[in-house]
Amino acid sequence: MNLRRLAGLAGVATVALASAAAAEPTRGCFFVRDVGDRTVGGPHTLYFKVKDVSHMHAVAYFHVETKHVCDAVGSDTEHGGFQISSNVLSARHAQMICKADDLVITAGTVCPIATIERMLPQEVAALPRRIRP
Repeated sequence: MNLRRLAGLAGVATVALASAAAAEPTRGCFFVRDVGDRTVGGPHTLYFKVKDVSHMHAVAYFHVETKHVCDAVGSDTEHGGFQISSNVLSARHAQMICKADDLVITAGTVCPIATIERMLPQEVAALPRRIRP
């Protein structure tokens, strides 16, 4: 009897975690696997988009500022010259990013992150075409 109750509670917890993971892009959290195009806006400025992989369209755009100049991120025209990863794993061992401390940018070396902000549609539209992710 207690085993059934424990199994039921485990099932409820699993459903709750899955629901939270599905809702996270609206809160600013996303999975690294969903990161799409990425561009460089300057020596400290990076942009990338997060895609809904089932429909292949962008659901969010992010603006990242690094604390110092990254080795491989020095050119305004360099696209995709950096890798995105996270030090946080979700329930299914997928890398998840919710705040600047979670984000790891690698461009030759690891680049410390100063800020990460989700961009408004107006901000994305105002970016020059050559650096829009």
